[in-house]
Amino acid sequence: MSTEAIQPSRKVMPTHNSAPITILRNLSNLFIADGRYDEAETLYEDAMGKFEAELHQDSKTAIAIVQDLVDLFLRQEKHDKATATYIQAINGLRSIFGLQHFLTLSMVHQAGKLLREYGKFREAEDIYTQALNGIDILKKRPNLSVICILNELGIVFAKQGKFRKAVDAYRRAIEGYVSTVGSDHISTATTALNLAAAYKGQGMLKDAASMLNWGLSGLEKACGADQTQTIETAKQLTAIYMIMGKLQEAQKVCLSALSSCEVKFGAEHEQTLSVVLDLAIIRRDQGQANESERLFQRALSGLGQSNHALLPLVRNGLGTVRTLQRKYEEAGKDFDEATKELDSGKSHSTILKLMVAYNRSNVYQAQGCFDEAIVQCSKALDGFRTLVGPAHFSTINAVNRLGTIYQEMGKFKDAEELYKKALKDHEKTPKELSHNEENDLALNFQRMCSLRPFA
Repeated sequence: MSTEAIQPSRKVMPTHNSAPITILRNLSNLFIADGRYDEAETLYEDAMGKFEAELHQDSKTAIAIVQDLVDLFLRQEKHDKATATYIQAINGLRSIFGLQHFLTLSMVHQAGKLLREYGKFREAEDIYTQALNGIDILKKRPNLSVICILNELGIVFAKQGKFRKAVDAYRRAIEGYVSTVGSDHISTATTALNLAAAYKGQGMLKDAASMLNWGLSGLEKACGADQTQTIETAKQLTAIYMIMGKLQEAQKVCLSALSSCEVKFGAEHEQTLSVVLDLAIIRRDQGQANESERLFQRALSGLGQSNHALLPLVRNGLGTVRTLQRKYEEAGKDFDEATKELDSGKSHSTILKLMVAYNRSNVYQAQGCFDEAIVQCSKALDGFRTLVGPAHFSTINAVNRLGTIYQEMGKFKDAEELYKKALKDHEKTPKELSHNEENDLALNFQRMCSLRPFA
């Protein structure tokens, strides 16, 4: 998902004759083309020494010199020097025009964005918060540069896991965008999507879905339904609805995304088939097993031609449907094929390997192959304990599954010991998972596991 919003204005002051600066820039470009970076740096740094004086005469040229020098430093991966150049420029602009001038704020926006792109989130946060200090953000006609900084501030808060602060920054940015460019503008939509991600990071799925809907509507109007970002947003909203168990809403969004993918990419493109896969899962969970099987077969046929990394997930999903249809022989073959593909390195998903083992145990149990079922379910249980801890719902599901196998075999003592150990382990400190990790695991479990009852 793109995090770019509308960029601050680059309108500048009237200029005077800037011929000497033009010559300096041309000479510097010659040095750069010849690999003589040190000489180019010297020229630009000399010009930066006169930055404030040049601002009085020709702000456009002065700012061009700043960007030239920053670009030169970035070409050499001298990120600290690039940042220092921006800071020098901000101080000069602040001295001449004041903190709230659009040129100063535009330079703040660029400096913070550079720091954010190189993972220096705390430094970016400091630059943005210092710039916003004392500015009336909620005034009737907010400065567009301030709104852009608020959106960027939300991004750096979110990158640090400060989701509550991110939510506050994004909400204020959205208010500003709505009042300046409208509720359906691409910048408003993009910031709504950023806010959705922050809500999701806090486990606030209902609010995340609301913002994704807003963002999706804005993207459809601004860019079109068949644009890549619009389609990706629809897929994210589908996933949120699936986690929430809102299958009707998930189906509606998924069908729209599928139609857009078929228009943009074609019926057999991997992007289209990945949406077909989600729709197959939704149909399965709605109890439409035959339609689900048809969709899984469509995805399998298309992705199989390219030996795609999604194949193990598709085969596993097809196996879950066939398990529900009591086609146990076919389901077992699907899970075995998925296991072979995973073992061959087609996908490096540990969670998928564990869930395929869980599903395979389900089929073995249904067929009365209890020893094989125990092997597969124990493999899944041990993996879940290691990956997400003993108290996680996926681990508990595996415990319950293994317990029912023991009970069907008459191994009541083994079942008792298993349940007692699980209860004891549950009292231990649970493994810490972020809301996003928890959401992703919930979605994966729903996508990958069959729904055959425990008893």
